[in-house]
Amino acid sequence: MNKIFFVIGASGAGKTTAIKSIQSVDEKNFHFCYFDSVGVPTPEEMVRGYGSGEDWQRITTEKWVEKISTDFITSKPTILDGQIKPSFIDGACKLHNIINYDVILFDCSDDERKQRLVDRGQPELANEDMMNWSKYLREESEKRGYVILDNTDMSKEETAEQLMEILNRLA
Repeated sequence: MNKIFFVIGASGAGKTTAIKSIQSVDEKNFHFCYFDSVGVPTPEEMVRGYGSGEDWQRITTEKWVEKISTDFITSKPTILDGQIKPSFIDGACKLHNIINYDVILFDCSDDERKQRLVDRGQPELANEDMMNWSKYLREESEKRGYVILDNTDMSKEETAEQLMEILNRLA
């Protein structure tokens, strides 16, 4: 059975940019999935449909792992890009009997994250909530022994190269 790579991180960490860079040159070796491609409901819709935003994320993580385990995992490794709570990854993998997975956290300094979010036209995301989310993901990833790619001082190209090295090492 092939591996699932969960590439996580708060907005502005550079994960999607790096993954899309790899996808553009190496699509034959991985399946590429983007958590938000299923659509992200408004906070009100999450509460109405799922009870909370956290429950929406947990349920959506479970659905992604189920889809990957039934549709993709037999042919090649899969990369799932998203802002996913680590405990939801563990729970979804346990639910679907997936033991072959790794989590890679993309991280950067708060100042760098704020600048990236402003540069990409999303200054409203450069707020305390996003910085707290980033801190939470960093702390959880450290506790769990996940690979942490701090790309604060890296170019987009260097970040993609570093991610590819990590994927090759963990494959």
